Amino acid sequence: MSQFKLQSAVFIFLCWMFVYPAVAQKQIFPQEEDYLQLMERAAKENKPMFLVVHQRSDQIIPFRGAVSKKAKDMLSTQFVSGIVQVDRDEFDHPLQRAFYLNKPMYLVADKDGIPILRVDKAVDGGDELERLLDSANTLAKAETLGVLTAQYRKGMRQQSLLHKILRYNQTFDQYTDQQLLSDYIAQLTIEQLNNFETVIFLLSCGPVYNSKSYRLARTNSTMVDSLYSSLPLPVRKKINNRIIQRTFRESLDSKNFSLAQEVGYFAYTTWTPNHLRASNSQAFYPLEYKRLMKDSVAYVQMARNYYNQSFYRVDPDSLSRVDFAQDRQIKFSRNRLLLDSAQNAEFKALVGKGRKYYQDDQATNLNYGAQQILAFEKNNAEVIFDAIRWQKKTIDLKPDVPAFRYTMALLLYRVGFYAQAEEEQQKAVKLAKSNKRYQEKMQAVLKQIQSRRL
Repeated sequence: MSQFKLQSAVFIFLCWMFVYPAVAQKQIFPQEEDYLQLMERAAKENKPMFLVVHQRSDQIIPFRGAVSKKAKDMLSTQFVSGIVQVDRDEFDHPLQRAFYLNKPMYLVADKDGIPILRVDKAVDGGDELERLLDSANTLAKAETLGVLTAQYRKGMRQQSLLHKILRYNQTFDQYTDQQLLSDYIAQLTIEQLNNFETVIFLLSCGPVYNSKSYRLARTNSTMVDSLYSSLPLPVRKKINNRIIQRTFRESLDSKNFSLAQEVGYFAYTTWTPNHLRASNSQAFYPLEYKRLMKDSVAYVQMARNYYNQSFYRVDPDSLSRVDFAQDRQIKFSRNRLLLDSAQNAEFKALVGKGRKYYQDDQATNLNYGAQQILAFEKNNAEVIFDAIRWQKKTIDLKPDVPAFRYTMALLLYRVGFYAQAEEEQQKAVKLAKSNKRYQEKMQAVLKQIQSRRL
């Protein structure tokens, strides 16, 4: 099984119109709300919820353009609505436990929080939003996931019922209940488990790696492996990611570090023979587990190795070259990657166009790693100097990002390089001039550095 998209160590914030512009904004509708309070209101008023869910730290613009009067009336009278921000570290948040949140989404859910409609692309606040709300109202009157789930909780186990629930889980990109999946598989015959379409459906449900359900889905492993590679790359990528995400979620729920290591190994196998991506993926999940569990000693040790090996010592063009070879299905090994003259000419023509993506990704990851060192390590100068090296490369790659200068200033201040920290923070202030609110924050930090009270 091969996948194309790396599960990056840093949370990649997608550009989805959820960007706070430099100019002052009118009051945003709907407002930021606490998720549990929204659920209480929905239950009390017996209304569905309309949520804008995101993980950004800045204020967001929930729709393209202004919200029309009709849409605002619909949201105010027919729904309990709000913007819900879920911090990446809140892995026990109800929405984190239900969904893999890697991008903003519109979520319409019933009063119990069970999804009715999910939309991942930005919509305008006029006709598009009105149509979305109309669709949600229509779907709410049909056989919803909430209705099916209630039947399951009452003890109903018909295969057709379980299949519908599992299909909904895939539609909403929702974590699958592993007991429900097990109940469904228990009703399948050997003939069905030898049917490739059935196997693909089961793997698309996201069984926990190496669980009984996963192994049963691969009863005829020879058939699965031989036909799986014939699937379109986007399909394989989606299936692999659902298995990875559900398994990592299970490792957090069960506080099982060994399972986080296992999912790292599975991620590694999906990247073979791309050794750079494979090694990165294998190391990421155990590292992220330790970070979320606040195991500072283990995390810092693992993070130093991870960011040094996966980003600091890797040249963006080298990673681009390996990706190119994998995309073209060129045979290569860890120690030998030779392109013929035609392939080399094609790579040279493409590498410049893709360089910005690789540089941005590497800079963002290194900056994130440095931020985590600031959070987890207070006194060890050797560790902090590692992060300073990462941050220097970050700034070499992307010198005009104020947040990167800000991180460097904090690192330099931590080791007592006050003059250099002040210089970096002054650059952060200057570079943030297009965003007044952010610049004010940078100016406040600069004053703290100057007064040695940071």
